[in-house]
Amino acid sequence: MELLDYVEWRGDLDFDSSPLNPVDALIFCQLSYLNFDGILQKDFSSSVTLNQCASMFVADNFETRRDLGLLINPKTVDLLFACASSVRFGKLLLSGYVNKYSLTHEEQFSALTFFYESKNKKSSFAFVSFRGTDDTIIGWKEDFNLAFKENIPAQKDALSYLTESSASFKKAAVYCGGHSKGGNLAIYAGAFLNKKYQPNLKTIYNFDGPGFLKETLEKDEFKSALKKTESFFPQGSTVGMIFEHDKKKYSVVKSDGVLMMQHDAFTWKTAPQNFELMEELEKSSLFFNETFNQWFVQLPEHRREEFVETLFGVLESTQAETNSQLAENWIKNGGKIIKAFAKLDKEIRSSALDTASQFIRLARHKIPELF
Repeated sequence: MELLDYVEWRGDLDFDSSPLNPVDALIFCQLSYLNFDGILQKDFSSSVTLNQCASMFVADNFETRRDLGLLINPKTVDLLFACASSVRFGKLLLSGYVNKYSLTHEEQFSALTFFYESKNKKSSFAFVSFRGTDDTIIGWKEDFNLAFKENIPAQKDALSYLTESSASFKKAAVYCGGHSKGGNLAIYAGAFLNKKYQPNLKTIYNFDGPGFLKETLEKDEFKSALKKTESFFPQGSTVGMIFEHDKKKYSVVKSDGVLMMQHDAFTWKTAPQNFELMEELEKSSLFFNETFNQWFVQLPEHRREEFVETLFGVLESTQAETNSQLAENWIKNGGKIIKAFAKLDKEIRSSALDTASQFIRLARHKIPELF
């Protein structure tokens, strides 16, 4: 089964009958990629059911809303409608929708909260879903900024958001999570959440999210947060293998995707109350994790920053703001990228080439270990 099959198979059971499980959590996280501007409000006192939300999604500018860009699976829209018509998800209340995008602050951040009110009040819960990296180029740059910044704007906003949501749902159990960068944001927010809200925070879900610098993970706040964290990586994970994770606590999900396409949650195989799990990551995934981290993280901080600024500065020369725009006219944009790189200061250009060459040399050296 995949996500849509799961909703069809499990959709007739509410959360009182069958408690929240990791597949439900991934569904919440995947739905956060949708554009709910003008449908959902920023505050937590105003909410609509998922069923109502789906109706408004169709009625208001549907052709634009359904375009999720090059990197987000269009099945996400189908997932919205399948969930909306189910017993399990249809009556969930959605609120607190935030969607921020800033070139100036190099930030892409979005979040919303799902609320389930139990019949007996004991099983009521709020699920805070953080959007992962979307189609925007600045969103991807923000990911790479993790390599040399103690924190990024989206992490700070995630903490503020989780705090506000926790304060609004004091009588309910609170869960948070995200796919891709959203998983990283969830762990960060859970780590620094105010102590008075920590008892209500039950589980942090990380779905193939990039990790943190090793020194960051060694902080006491992260050690506590990781005890509540359930991380899931597809068998051939690449995005989730960037930077460091708790190597002792994660689950490997069976995926029928090819290479990086395994990052797509719709390639993950589901079971009745969990995913189809495998014993370990593929060797290629472990190879990428070790090689990337040995190369990039061990570079001096100023070299990491210089490389990221150079790489994305060249991409920005195309004036494309999304990967979709970049791909629309790849020949023309490719020419702009080459020209922009050629115009760089000779020293910076040489440094960027040398940094990239170091990765190639290191990977080539480690290939025998892979086989």
